[in-house]
Amino acid sequence: MSNWLDAIALRPDGEAYVGEITAQWAQGRSAFGGLLAGMAVVAARTRLPVDRRLVSVLVDFPAPALLGAVRVEVRVTRSGRAITHVEARVSQGAELCAVVLLVFAAHRETGISWPGAAPAEAPGPEQSRAFGYVEGVFPAFTQNFQYRWTSQAYPFTGADVAAIDGWVRLVAPVPIDEAVILALVDAWPAPALPLMHGPAPASTVTWMVDLFGSLDVPADGWWRFASETVAAGSGYASFGARLWAPGPQGGAGRLVAVSRQMVAEFSKPRS
Repeated sequence: MSNWLDAIALRPDGEAYVGEITAQWAQGRSAFGGLLAGMAVVAARTRLPVDRRLVSVLVDFPAPALLGAVRVEVRVTRSGRAITHVEARVSQGAELCAVVLLVFAAHRETGISWPGAAPAEAPGPEQSRAFGYVEGVFPAFTQNFQYRWTSQAYPFTGADVAAIDGWVRLVAPVPIDEAVILALVDAWPAPALPLMHGPAPASTVTWMVDLFGSLDVPADGWWRFASETVAAGSGYASFGARLWAPGPQGGAGRLVAVSRQMVAEFSKPRS
C-alpha cells in the first residue's frame, strides 16, 4: 500500500513531467485509470491561475499504461476570465496511454443552485459489508481503498441487477482535492460485472466526470457511491455513477461528482 500523494507525484522533465506507476496501483496488467487522471490534474495545476477549480474531465484511454515511468505533457488550450481549458497527454515511450481534457473554472455568483439527487436509503458504512483486499482476487490498486458494500449485486455472480453501490475512502487519508475525488469515483468495478457468470476482464475506453461544490470535507470520512449500467451489448457497456461527500452523523452529504464511462468487456457467451 502506498500513499496517494506519493503515487501521483511528478517531477519536472524539461517541458513535461515524469511519474512512476508501481505495482500497488495496478489494475490487472495496466494502471488504475484514476491514477493517470490524478497525475494529469497535478500537471495541469502547474499552469493554472490559483482561483480555478476543476469542474469537468474527459479521458480517452487509447492504450494501457504499464508499470514503470510515465511522461505527462500538458498545455493550456485556452484561458479566459472564468474558464481554463487544459490538455494533458500521458505516454510511455512512443505509446500514448491517455488523453485528458480538463476544464477549470473560477467561482461566479449565480442566481440558481441545485443540490442534485440524494442517494437511495442504505445502511451506514459501519453497518455495511466490508470487503478486504485479497491478493490475486481483487485488482492490486484496491488495497489502497476501504469499501463498504450496500449493493446486493456482486461482480461475476450472474445477477439480474446491473448496479453497484456502497461507501469508500482511502486507507491512508490525505487532504481532499480534485485528484482524490477522481480516484474515489473510479475505485469501484463497472456495474455491468455482476451480470457476468464468471471472472472476465473489462477496460475503460472513455471516462467523463463533472465535479461540484467545495472540497472542505474530512479526509477520513466515508463517501457514498452509486452506479448503474445504462446499456450493454456487443462487448461494450456504458454506465453512470455518482459520488456524495461525507455528511453529518456518518451519512451521505452533498453530491460532488457525476461520472459516465464506456468500458470494453470480455465475458464469454454462455453455451
